[in-house]
Amino acid sequence: MSLATGTAVDVAVVGGGVVGLSVAYHAARRGATVALLEAEEVGSGASGALAGMLSGQGEAEGPGPLRELLLLGRDHHRTFGPKLYEDTGLDPGYAWNGALRTATDEASSAKLAGEHSRHEERGLPSRLLDGDGARELEPALSREVVAGLHLPEDGNVNPPQLVRVMAEGATKHGAKIREFDRATGFLTRGRRVTGLRAFGGDVTAGAVVLAGGAASGLLSETLGIGLPVHPVKGVLLETQISPVPMRANVWNHGTFYLVPKRDGRVIVGATEEPMVRDRRPTLGGVAELSQAALALVPALSDALFSRSWGGLRPTTPTGAPMLGPVSGWEGLLLATGHHRNGVLLSGITGETLAALALGEAPPVDVSPFLHEKLADCAPA
Repeated sequence: MSLATGTAVDVAVVGGGVVGLSVAYHAARRGATVALLEAEEVGSGASGALAGMLSGQGEAEGPGPLRELLLLGRDHHRTFGPKLYEDTGLDPGYAWNGALRTATDEASSAKLAGEHSRHEERGLPSRLLDGDGARELEPALSREVVAGLHLPEDGNVNPPQLVRVMAEGATKHGAKIREFDRATGFLTRGRRVTGLRAFGGDVTAGAVVLAGGAASGLLSETLGIGLPVHPVKGVLLETQISPVPMRANVWNHGTFYLVPKRDGRVIVGATEEPMVRDRRPTLGGVAELSQAALALVPALSDALFSRSWGGLRPTTPTGAPMLGPVSGWEGLLLATGHHRNGVLLSGITGETLAALALGEAPPVDVSPFLHEKLADCAPA
């Protein structure tokens, strides 16, 4: 969809991934005029390289603002999905079948026990299992699994479907999405950001939300703002098998996971390669994922290999996203640095940034996630 040069809107968004689309959707649903600029196709960045886990309990290392944000992000999806369906009649592909963390040795078993204790202290549902208990829950698990941690409230969503549904929902509420239109800089008046410069024509705006993922820093530098965001390449692969041998998201004790989809696919993820900017999968990455998948669920040896792909996750030194205003620049808001939690945090981030952009009270206290908290952390 196109916008005429010089169009004025309430909110301009840079970035057509799940975070930027969520901001556009929530702002437009509030009745605001919205323009979103995406340099490629919507969902073509990190949002296309995520398995879609909604793991509110499984991602944070311990108590703190990030864990609480992750939990809010998971809970938000339970109402976000029905709203999207109500607006569009389209199914984003949610499945709420829990998650199972696994261990294959004494050290990883102890780690699961520590996680279980933290969940109990917070009053979160969690069940510590021995190997047989884990296989009773998921019979296809390898005999090498000696312990498991069941997180029944976790789930997953299909990211490509979520992208399409959010884009449809945003446009139904009047948002204009400009694909293949790169933002090249900001319009400013004094120390206030008043809009965007772009190949397809300038857009003036009451507020600008920078949600450009790992590329956000390139644009922020035009204002002299250094963002401590660096890319972490992640490679995933997709298999097809019927019947799918597990119901829950299944993790090993590292970063590898298996995410079953309702249509018979199993997504295997993910490698982590800091500062690698080539998104293409390598043979070594595919081999690493395949070996991890078969070690965890041997029945996947009969699965058909569909494809492999990669993306660049925007990551900060602390692993937490940057959300909210930038000191010294009125009218500019950040929504970047979500690392591998972009899908999980997309809904709550969108609602929070839309509220901030429109001068409303946000549902999340963004003070722990402000740019100034990380301003002294140089990009890796």
